[in-house]
Amino acid sequence: MDKDTSKATCNIGSRIRYQRKLHNMSQEKLALAASMNPAFIGHLERGEKSPTVTTLEKITSALDISLGDLFSDSVEPDCSDVRAMHYERIKLMLDGLSDEDVAAVSDIITNIIQLKNNS
Repeated sequence: MDKDTSKATCNIGSRIRYQRKLHNMSQEKLALAASMNPAFIGHLERGEKSPTVTTLEKITSALDISLGDLFSDSVEPDCSDVRAMHYERIKLMLDGLSDEDVAAVSDIITNIIQLKNNS
């Protein structure tokens, strides 16, 4: 597999992982919903296997998203940047909240960090 193909496969895998986590699904739950082997989902997410269009259709159907959602340019998770994926997930959750609710979430996060730093 050449470098460009490997990067593309990893990118697809990271997008699958991103959407799976965004939908609070384990690899096992996604695999069951898509009638696949959980190990295969792991291989896809790590970029070790390349999915067929049929496989992508099963996965997107199980996630209740479109193929377009999977490849949306508004979400560009990096294969090596799990932190960015979590930031994007938090941002998506906060987008629908009022300013007051966002402030409350911010206070909760601050308190959690303070508790963690004090332990």
